[in-house]
Amino acid sequence: MTFSKSNLNLLPESLFTELTADQTQMLEGGKRVIISKITCIKPGDLDGTDELFFRINGKDLGRNNPLKMSAGTTRNVSVIADTFDTLGFRIQLFDAKNDGGVLMVGNMSVSGISGDFLRRTKFSGGVYDVTYSVTN
Repeated sequence: MTFSKSNLNLLPESLFTELTADQTQMLEGGKRVIISKITCIKPGDLDGTDELFFRINGKDLGRNNPLKMSAGTTRNVSVIADTFDTLGFRIQLFDAKNDGGVLMVGNMSVSGISGDFLRRTKFSGGVYDVTYSVTN
């Protein structure tokens, strides 16, 4: 059937349903990363505690409410980021300093392959285990 102005009203109404952001992302081929757990093996800060926040693909997440992490601390979190970049995600962990500065304590690239993962990241003396999943 060829569509024209005269027969446009014959189209089912369901074709014009508004999509949620998640549905749109799935149709367009985007990916989502969900960090669900973080474990500090060794903090990067010399004082023994990191005030941890995340940066995913350049966007700070949790910087205003950092997690206090010391060796052996595990936190269940829900840090979510979306991308349409076929290369995946760049996940960085930072220790927020009192003077407003930051110290990177973790840095990893995550592919767009769907699944559940556990990765160890080391940077500037910090060592962290990151549990995450990648979905459509």
